[in-house]
This record gives sequence, C-alpha cells and structure tokens, in this order.
Amino acid sequence: MMALSFLISACSPKHKNEIDKLNSISYAYHYLNLDSARSIAYRAYMMSLDEGYDDGKAEALNNMAFVSIARMRYANASKLLLEASSADNQVELLISDILNMRLCQRQSHNKDFYVYQERALERMSRIQEEIDLLTARQKFRFRYAKSEFHIVAATYYYYVGQHRPFIAELKKINPDDIAKDTAQYLSYLYNMGAGDAIEGTSHQTIIQKEFEYLLLCYAMAGDRYPFWRANSLQSLSEHLLDVNDRKFLIKNNLQSIKYLNVQDVSYDLLPVNLAKRSLKIFRSFGDVYQISGAYRTLASCYWSIGDNRSSILCLENALSRNSAIFKAPDLVASIREQLSVVYSAIDDKPNSDRNRNIYLDLQEQTRQDRQLEARAEKLKSSVVWLNIMIIGVVIMIVFLVGLLAIFDKMRQSKLAATSLDSLLSPLREWKAKNDVCVEELKEKYEEIQENYAISQLHLLDSKKQNIEQRAKISLVNSVLPFIDRMIHEVERLSKNEESDDVKELRYQYISELLDTINRYNNILTQWIQLRQGRLSLHIESFSLQTLFDIINKGQMKFNTKEVTLNVKPTNAVVKADKTLTLFMINTLADNSCKFTSQGGKVSIEAIEGNDYVEISISDTGCGMTHDQVEHVFDHKPIKDEKRTGLQYKSHGFGLMNCKGIIEKYKKVSQLFSVCTISAESELGKGSRFSFRLPKGVVRFVLALFISSFAVEVHANLSKIPEDPYPITHPYLLKANVYADKCYESNKRGTYEQTLRYADSARYLINQYYYTIYPRGKDVMTATETTVIPAEIKWYNEKLKTSYAIILDIRNESAVAALALHHWDIYRYNNNVYTQLFRLRSSDNTLRTYVKRMQISENNKMVAIILLVLLLLAILPAYYLLYYRHFLYYRFYLERVNLMNDILLSEDSDKKKLLRIKQLWQKHFNPSHNRIGQSATLVHVVKQIEKALKESIQLDDKYRTNLELASDEVHRVEFENAKLHVSNSILDNCLSSLKHETMYYPSRIMQLIDVDKRNLSGIRELVDYYKELYVLLSAQAMRQIHAITMRCQPVSIYGATVLGDPDMLHYLFDILKKAGKQKSLHVSVAKTDRDYVVYRVLWSDVLLTEEQCRNLFTPMTENIQLMICRQIIRDIGEVTNSRGCGIQAHLDNHNVVIDIVITKAKDKDGKF
Repeated sequence: MMALSFLISACSPKHKNEIDKLNSISYAYHYLNLDSARSIAYRAYMMSLDEGYDDGKAEALNNMAFVSIARMRYANASKLLLEASSADNQVELLISDILNMRLCQRQSHNKDFYVYQERALERMSRIQEEIDLLTARQKFRFRYAKSEFHIVAATYYYYVGQHRPFIAELKKINPDDIAKDTAQYLSYLYNMGAGDAIEGTSHQTIIQKEFEYLLLCYAMAGDRYPFWRANSLQSLSEHLLDVNDRKFLIKNNLQSIKYLNVQDVSYDLLPVNLAKRSLKIFRSFGDVYQISGAYRTLASCYWSIGDNRSSILCLENALSRNSAIFKAPDLVASIREQLSVVYSAIDDKPNSDRNRNIYLDLQEQTRQDRQLEARAEKLKSSVVWLNIMIIGVVIMIVFLVGLLAIFDKMRQSKLAATSLDSLLSPLREWKAKNDVCVEELKEKYEEIQENYAISQLHLLDSKKQNIEQRAKISLVNSVLPFIDRMIHEVERLSKNEESDDVKELRYQYISELLDTINRYNNILTQWIQLRQGRLSLHIESFSLQTLFDIINKGQMKFNTKEVTLNVKPTNAVVKADKTLTLFMINTLADNSCKFTSQGGKVSIEAIEGNDYVEISISDTGCGMTHDQVEHVFDHKPIKDEKRTGLQYKSHGFGLMNCKGIIEKYKKVSQLFSVCTISAESELGKGSRFSFRLPKGVVRFVLALFISSFAVEVHANLSKIPEDPYPITHPYLLKANVYADKCYESNKRGTYEQTLRYADSARYLINQYYYTIYPRGKDVMTATETTVIPAEIKWYNEKLKTSYAIILDIRNESAVAALALHHWDIYRYNNNVYTQLFRLRSSDNTLRTYVKRMQISENNKMVAIILLVLLLLAILPAYYLLYYRHFLYYRFYLERVNLMNDILLSEDSDKKKLLRIKQLWQKHFNPSHNRIGQSATLVHVVKQIEKALKESIQLDDKYRTNLELASDEVHRVEFENAKLHVSNSILDNCLSSLKHETMYYPSRIMQLIDVDKRNLSGIRELVDYYKELYVLLSAQAMRQIHAITMRCQPVSIYGATVLGDPDMLHYLFDILKKAGKQKSLHVSVAKTDRDYVVYRVLWSDVLLTEEQCRNLFTPMTENIQLMICRQIIRDIGEVTNSRGCGIQAHLDNHNVVIDIVITKAKDKDGKF
C-alpha cells in the first residue's frame, strides 16, 4: 500500500512543479508573514483541485491549517486537516497528524494529542522502512515532519510539566539534519534556549548556555523570520528579569548585550525594552497566541520593576484583545495566575482571590482526563465490529470447550487409576525423614553454640585465674631481693671487721628484712586462701526427672520423721548446673522436712512457663512470720518459736547458698535472666520455696517425624494484594490536621500562622519519608533548593504517601505567601502545586487506550482467521489434543515413578538430584511443560527438584556452620585447657613454695635471737633458704613463660590501645569494685605517639598519700589491686613498651589512678 501510494504520488500533473513551488513559498512564509503564507497556500490548493494533484492539495491544506492554528482559528484548522486526511500521500498525512498534535496541545486536548502522536509514530515507522521509494521533495518534507514531530511533542511535554520526556524529545533532534531548513533550525535553537532543556552542574552554567542558544536564534532570524526573532527577544527578556541573572549575563556577555540593546536603554529597563520589541513584532505577525504570551512577559517585566498598574494593563490586554485566546486554557491559566500575584502586590485581595480561583478552576478543566470526545467517537465507530468479534469468539470458545471436554473425559477414564496424591506421597515421606535430619542438625548446632558460650565463660575464668597466678609469682619474685640483702648482711657480719654498734644495726636490718618477707608470705597465703570456695558452673541441658528420681530414693529421712514426701513426675528440661540444681532441691527439701511436724507433707513439683521452669518445694510445716519471710535468705540466725514445739536452730547457710547460686547464674549470661528464688509462707500453715531455671533444648524429633506425614502439598499460593497508601500512619494523620489548620488560618486571614502550620505539616511528611528512606535527601522545603521538587521525585518514583495533603499544603502556602508578598515562597509553592496537580490528574492509561483503539481495527480479520483455523483444526484435533498427550503422559509417568524410587534410595541428596535431572532432561520435551496431565507431572518433578535443592542448601549451611562452630569451640577449649594446666601447675608451685619456705624466716630469726655469734649456722640456713626459694620459684617462672598474653587493638573508654580485651575489662572491673564506685569515672588524660593515659577517679574514697603510693604494691590495702599491676605489666612485656604502668595519687582529696597503656597502631603501622 505504501509503495503504491508513493508511485501514484509520483505521477506528474501538468502544473505540478508550479504547485510545488507555491507550497514551498508558503512554507517559507510560515514564520515570516501569515497572510502571505495562507494566500499562497490557497492558490496552490485551487490549482491542485483543477489539476487533480492530491499531493499538492494535501500540502496546501497543511500550510493553511498551520496559519489557522497560529491565528487560533481552531475549528477552521480542524476542518482543513480533516480534508487533508483523505490524501494518499503518507508524508503529508504524517504532517497532518503532527499539526493535529499541535492543535491539541494549544487547546489542552490531551487525550486526542496521544491519539495523533501514536498515529504519527506508526506512519513514521512505515515511511522509514520504504524511504528509498520517496521523491526528493517527499524526503525533504519527511525530514521536516520528523523534526516538527519532536518539537511539537517537546512543547506539549513542557506545558504539561513532564520535564524528562521534554528533554528526551529535543535530544532526538539532530541539529545537523535540519541545518538546511532554517525555520526548523531556529525552532530547535529557541526550544533549547527557552524551555529548561539544558542540563548543567550550576544555574549560571545553564543560563549562559540558554542565552547563547537564544542569541544565536535572534541573530539568525534577522528580518526574514520575525516569528523567531520575536520569540527569542521574549525569552531573552525573561532571562534578564532576575537581577542576579541579569548581572551575570551582562558581565559575561557585554558585547552581546550591547548588540541586543539597540535603543541603548538602561540595563535595568532592558527586559522591558526586549519584551516591548517582541510584542510589536508579534502584533505585526498576527499570531494571537504569541501576542497574548508577549503581553504576559511584558507584564512580568513591569512587575519586576514595581510598575504594578502597567503590569495589570498588559495582562488585561492579553485576555481582552482577542476572545480566541480563551480557546487556549493553559495560557489563560498562566495569565490569571499572574494577575492574582499583581493584584496581591497592590493589596487588592478580592481581585487577587478571584483570579486565583479562576486559575485553579482552569487547572481542573485542563486535566488530562477531561477531554473524552475523541474517545467516545472512536468507541462508537468500533462497537459494532467489537460485538461481532465477541460473538464469533464466544462461539469458537464454546465449540473448543466442548471438544476439549469430550477429549478430556476420554483421557480421564484412562488415567483414573493414577492420582497426584499418590505421586507426591514418596515426596512427603522423604520430606518427613529429611525434616528429622535437619532438626537434628539444628539441635546439634544449638548445642555447640551453648558449649561455645560456656567454654568462653570458662576461658574467661581461667584467664582471670592465670593473671592472678602471675601476680602471685610477681609477689614471690619480689622476695628474692630481700633474701639477697640478708645474705649480704650476713657476709659482712662474718668478716667481723665492724664495731659492735654497726653489727647490732646489721642484725636489726636483717630482722626488718625477715619481717618484710614474713609480711609478703602472709599476703601470699591470704591470697591463695581467697581462691578457695569459689563457685564453678557446668551448664548443660538435662531432664529434671533424673534429679527427682534421686530425691525419691532419699525417702528414708522423711519416713523416719513420719513426714510424707510427694515428688510429682515431670517432662521438663532445664539448662543449668546439674549438681548445683540437685544441691538446691536437697537443701530446700531438707529445710521443709526439718520444720514439718509428724504426719505432715512435703511436695516437690516442676511448673513450666514460656521460657523457664519453676521448681517448687512446699510443706505443711510451722510456717513463718512476714518478717521472717522477708529475711529468710539473709545471713542471720533464725530461731523457731517455742510454741511450735520444735527445737531446731538454723543459721540460714543453706538458703543463703541457694540464693548465691541463683545470683551466680544471673551473672553468667542473659539466658539466665529468668532465674529467681522466692519464699511464701503463712504462720501455722506451712511454706513454699521455689526457684526458676531457663528451659533447656527440647528435642521433638519423634513428634516432628510423626506429624510430618500430615503435611499437605499445595501447588498454588494465592497472591497477597498490595497494601494501600499508608494514609493511616501517625505522621500523615498529624500532617492532615495541620493542612486543615492551614485552610482555616487562611480563612481567618492569619497568613503568617498558615506558613507555620505548613512548616509543621512538611516536617511531619518528611519524617514519614525518613521512615521509608532513613538516609534519604529528597525532602520537602518551603522554598526552592533543588531543580526538581522532592514531592515530584516522590511521585515519579511511586513513593506511597498522601499527595492530597501535599497539594493542600502547597496551595494554602501559595495563598498565604501571595497575601504576605513573599514572592519566592509563592512562586515555588504554586509551581509545585501546579506540577503535582497535573501529574496526579494525568491518566496513565492514555497510551494503552490509544494502542488498543488502533489494534481494534485489525481484530476483524483476526476473528475471521481464527474461525477458519478452528474449522481446519477439527480433523487433527483428535491426535493433537488427545492421543499424542496420552502417550507422552504414560511415558513421563513411568519416569516420575522411577524418580520417586531414586528419592527414597540411600544415595546422598546431591547424587539423587543429579540422577533425577539427568533422567528428566534426557526424556522430557519442554514443549509439553504446560499441556494437560504432563503439566501436572512437570509440577511434581519441579517439587522434587526444589525439595532436594533446599535440602542440599540447608545441609551445606548447617554442616558448614557446625564445622566452624566446632572449630571455634575446640579452639576455646584448647586455650582453656592450656590455661587450666598452667593454673594447676602454678597452684602446685605456689603451694609448694608456701609450705616449703614460709617457716624459714622464723627459723632464721630464732637463730639470731638465740645465738648471734653462730654466723656460720645463720649463713648456712640463709643460703639454703635462698637455694630452695630460687628452685621453687624458677619452676613457677618456667610455667609463666609458657603462657603469654595475646594483645590486640581494643577500643575502650574513648581510646584504642593494645591489650587483651577480657583482661582490660577485668582491670577496670577490679578498680570499680575496689573503689566501691556505682559507676567508674574514666577519662583519657593524655595520649601521645606511643601511649594512652587513662585517668580513673575514685570519689568518696579516703586514702593517705602513703596508701596511694602503696595501692598497687604488696603493701596495698586490697591485694586484688596487685592483679591490675600485673595486667599492665604483662601488656608492657608483650608489646615491649617500658612506659606502661599504673599508679595512684591524691587530687583535691580524691584518689586519682593513672594507667599508661600502649597505643594501638593502624594498618599502616602508624599510631
């Protein structure tokens, strides 16, 4: 068809060249003189009628339609374009469609615009495919049509506020392709300079580039193209309106400005001058639309210099000079909006409100879903054919369904014996077994994690013991210098070279040394004894029934007293120390037996809670008073009243130990936060003691295995509908309240209050935005801060919020700012309101609707073809729809049964999956994936493969986690074992040292007191004492060197130092307890290249200067503080930093402790 139309159009009438020449001249006058353009086009049109030259006639009609659109004679333009649409020339038909697009753009007929746009795109595509068949003239017209299409589309998108499509359309124009068509090139330059099409990094860069485009357009237009000369002057005037922009452009384009300023007016009045010149040219040219636009620009210029009366006059002229202007509602809306601003500037609020209300009404009228006329017409024209096609399709569907029903009945009778449930039964059986295995892996992993946590606790305790042992060894080593001094004194006495007085002084010094050694030995003895009696926990999960069975075996003591013991069976599992739990139950049961009279009863039971198990021991004994219950766990004697008839006396040690065990649990881990112990009693009626322990890991493997067979397999899952916009969110509800307050405030005339309410509403909406995007940067503002407002970005990115509230806020803010003459706030809020209103009112189904209307034209032939194909398909239908699939199904069914056998085999899951994939891929034809029963089998196979994949992933995950967790547990246990061995050896060494050497100082003192002259005996004893002391201490030192502290960077109290994290926290914990501080006051006093100095303040601690000096020495009041010195000493040794240390001094009667620790380095080795 296209080729034929081109061939027909190529036939040459007698005056073809003359007609083409007239049309070319008319085209050239488009932007020079509208009267001439129409007159010449009319001559071409009449000659074409006489000659029967349809191509020339269509071109002439398009030229005349262009003039009618410029003069806003839209009805006449529509009539001309309708006549042009009867031509066979596809290029001119394309141009007619584009002119219809321009006509719709001017009248805000948005739906019709898309109709013609889609039609134009289809024509362009078809013409491009056969472009080689076009004549030279047609190719020229086609180039014009393509550029004009993008320019008209860009103009439309610009006026409806769709910035991205606007820029996209302009980018599709290649300036080099249209350079020979000056009019189109000028149109391109103007659109680039006037329509925010430049994308730049800064505002000044953008306006400079736009200025250059407009200046080039002005220069090239000259006198030949007054339309573009006037347009460029008008846009240049708008660019120079802003004072800052004007100064910038004048500074950087002084010669160009002088070129524009032909009348040499003041630069402040240059925008007015350019607007007047533009208006003069447009009035001469005769484009009604552009004349009104020029008046609007001139009004803006007058308003910018404060001449509001002249501004109003210009705007009224724009509306009144030609009533045709009301056919362009977008332009009228912009004029009304500007009138509301100017009237507000002169405090004429009634007129300002009237024009703003008209402006808002026009926004409503120009919504994209208001123009339904074209849609109704097209629906009328297609309804008949649609009905026919629907009837034909319904008949075809009924016939096809009937045929399928017959074939399906035949197939079902053959396959009745095979059900989907039976095929899935092996899968359910395998899943049940697999779930058991997975649960076992989970439980094993949880058990390892528990062991790891407990091992960590044991390791921490071992590290604390080890650092304590090292501190003791340091104390031991500090004795050796005293022994050496004593040996020296004995040697001097043995020489007998000094006077008796000097000798006496030496004997006295030896006595002092021996006293010091004895004092150190006493400290060591006291320290070793402190370790005795410390509680060690072995945490595990165990059944309480095992302990209850042990308690039951001890009924003898209850029977002896003729007291009944009732132990209720339980299935509860707890996580605790099994031995200590038995101790607590025994203690509380013995206590109940002790205070229960003959014939009484003691009951033991376990009660399960959500995350704990409560073990209760109750009796029918004598009971206690309220005061006794309050202090029952305190360490104080409790004597029974004589009136009870009982003669027992209790010091409460057992109950106190039970409470201590519970407190110890609570310090171990957050898991034991449920641990409590309590007592309830009523005098004369009995008592009830109870304590709580956390639940252990309950193993439901058997139950899970049994219940797994009850699981149903569902092939289809219903889709969850999308949530509606969360307009019930608290932030949005509060914002809505403030939006209502904005409206009420404007009604009252309290405009400043309106803006404050609007600020509150914006803040709440922004807070809601942050709940979705915590690090988002696109937030609503009162004035312009970005090129694209935040709410426009939100709408384009489909952020779910209440845009109705945003519109209310922006509109009321614009009204308030208008009344207060806050022009920047008004412009920004009004622009945002307009853009968002148009976006919200747009019908997103426009393009889909248009395409559907065009597709409906082809559905007639499709329906006929389908009916014919249906008739031809009846004969092969039997084979294609029934027998072929039956054979395939039987074959695939055998493969599925074989897969089920593989699934239940003893192979690994990976091997099973590989075999099943190979079996299925080898025999399965993908084309049968969605056909009949084969689709069901495919679904079964996919379920099997999915289940195996999930099982493999879970198995790999848990086994990997198990390996990593086991390795970590082994590492911790190895380190703990190493420390435990070292601590045990050190315990033995210290015990040996204490027992073997502690009596020698006394024996030496005794020798001196009995016979001072027996220096040889004293010397022999001192030497032996030293040898023995060195031997035993050296054994301990060898063990000390075998264990070293692991230092790493540790961030603590605002600085990063080198050390063991556990030991550093232990150090500060000791300082907190030793200073009896509720919270430890630690600060970084100093930091240099190598060290960090921490300063610890003990408030309300009274020490002397001497006590401060001795605080971390063997002479300290608290020997635990020697551990602090040892921790710092070990850090210094490991990091080879001699500056590490800890000391105390007084500052304003407060004890200040300075701790010097090695500073950590970064990755580059820098401090």
